[in-house]
Amino acid sequence: MKKTLILLIVFSLFSCNKNKQPEYVIPFDDMVDIIVEIHITDGLLASNKVRRSLVKMDTTNYYDALLNNYNYKRHDFDTSLYYYSKNIDQYDLIYDEVLNQLSKIESELKENRNRQDVKKE
Repeated sequence: MKKTLILLIVFSLFSCNKNKQPEYVIPFDDMVDIIVEIHITDGLLASNKVRRSLVKMDTTNYYDALLNNYNYKRHDFDTSLYYYSKNIDQYDLIYDEVLNQLSKIESELKENRNRQDVKKE
């Protein structure tokens, strides 16, 4: 009886910890914000106008600077990506929110562009 009780307690402790996110993983909200900024940065760097103006500058540190704004290092981000890729349900939720935020930003930009076009007329 005691052994069974001990086994149940140990099992319940391990099962509770299994769902807990490790401390070294970047939290959900920060991860969403970082990935949104990475996509925006990628889009800007893909633009010919922006790329031409940055040719003289060192562009390799943009992602490191972006991560530093959130007080994380590249290793933190890589480790967190690995963790979330192993927990695909959470990763899907992150990307759902990333896509929602990017869509919202795109809508706001289109709305602002339309307002500017109306003012020019």
